[in-house]
Amino acid sequence: MPTRFRPFPLAAWMTSACAFAGTGELVMLAPVDQAMPIVRFQNGAISGGIVKDMGDVLAQRLGRRAVYLNADTPDVTPALSSGRADAMCYLLPFWIDGDYNWSPPMLPDAEMIAARSDMPHLRSLKDLKDKPVGTVAGYRYPRVQQVLGHRFKRVDAANMDQNIQQMVAGKVPYTMISEATLNYQHRLNPELKVRADLVFSSYKAQCAFSQKSAIPFDEVSRAIDALIKDGVIDQIMARYR
Repeated sequence: MPTRFRPFPLAAWMTSACAFAGTGELVMLAPVDQAMPIVRFQNGAISGGIVKDMGDVLAQRLGRRAVYLNADTPDVTPALSSGRADAMCYLLPFWIDGDYNWSPPMLPDAEMIAARSDMPHLRSLKDLKDKPVGTVAGYRYPRVQQVLGHRFKRVDAANMDQNIQQMVAGKVPYTMISEATLNYQHRLNPELKVRADLVFSSYKAQCAFSQKSAIPFDEVSRAIDALIKDGVIDQIMARYR
């Protein structure tokens, strides 16, 4: 199945019913604050990554066309809650507000702390007290917040790429990052002077489906179960390891 991309901003399409999902479409949100291997953007359009691969194969199983809409973190809840988007992948339920239909956990990853190579090794999250830590604006880090409280010193970047860049540039000694993203960065640049320091939460990400989507969730569930059973999800993840 071919994919299509609508490049206009979320605020614009939310105000007009004619911009919403048409017959035979699966409208997926593409998180602009993420980085590879989760998403790749070229000229403002999603062009690759796990999110696109997932949307493409799911739309194909549903006999629909995949349509991708760029979304910042604040855009996700209004888009999914209203049904203006059908789904978004690579999430956990506590990352976003609202009530949704959830896929099974199926996309393995981990939250971790990466460190510049010249920084001391961390023994636990407590070692981050009062140290500046690279984070992404709007992202939630409940485990870190629970451990550090007001001594969690966030240094927000607009997206994951900028978050990595601010550490490489020496602006922060440590940064929050997904294991998949750091591994991918090391594949691109084996000389990257950043190391994996502390994994504090392993998980399997999910897809959230709007309860107001015109696509019956039973139909979606059967399609996802088939993708898992056929090994398609494992094949997608293997592309980026």
